[in-house]
Amino acid sequence: MRRISEWSGTWPYVLIVLTVAPPMVPNSWLLMTAGALAATGRLSLPMVLLVALCSAILGDLLIYGGARRFGGGLVRLFNRGPRRQMALKWAAERIERYGIPFMIAARFTPSGRTVGMSAAGLVRFRLRRMLYASGAAESVWVTYTVGLGYFGGAAAGEGPRGVLLGLAVSGTVGAAVAAVQWVVRRRRYAGASRVVTRGGERRDTEATLPADPGAGR
Repeated sequence: MRRISEWSGTWPYVLIVLTVAPPMVPNSWLLMTAGALAATGRLSLPMVLLVALCSAILGDLLIYGGARRFGGGLVRLFNRGPRRQMALKWAAERIERYGIPFMIAARFTPSGRTVGMSAAGLVRFRLRRMLYASGAAESVWVTYTVGLGYFGGAAAGEGPRGVLLGLAVSGTVGAAVAAVQWVVRRRRYAGASRVVTRGGERRDTEATLPADPGAGR
């Protein structure tokens, strides 16, 4: 822990970029640690927030652009498993219906960043509106994630004790959020996988995504 508490210089910011921009990379612990270090003066809080926010938006843009450019391959990737296919179709339908509000909310659901931005690219959601949604959602996510570590570190003061307390507080909250997300995910998949039978006809949720939904709202 002493080594962690002595982090300084520019390389922590580079590490933030490398872990926040790519999808599906665990990064909350790193941002909480950066927040705790900022509280003790070892990192700049404005720089941590700015670098994390720009990296998150860049990652969203890469997911969205990849789905928009290589949509067919992405659909086949999601079709490898029924849960992934259902999640992508579910998100695409709601993006067309609700637009930016749904994209912001999706960021805070399990795998919501990847699924939401992929679906936005597939339905060709307008780039400008996608950036609005990404900026709003990532601003909230970065602020509370870094803030958990920052206020924990500020409460404990200088030294490794501040970092430890910041990580303890943020880790507890993070575990609680993860538990809630797990419950939500289980319920969502359970509801989406039900098969409805009417008039002897079997219908399920594994429908094909529209080839040209023309959303882009």
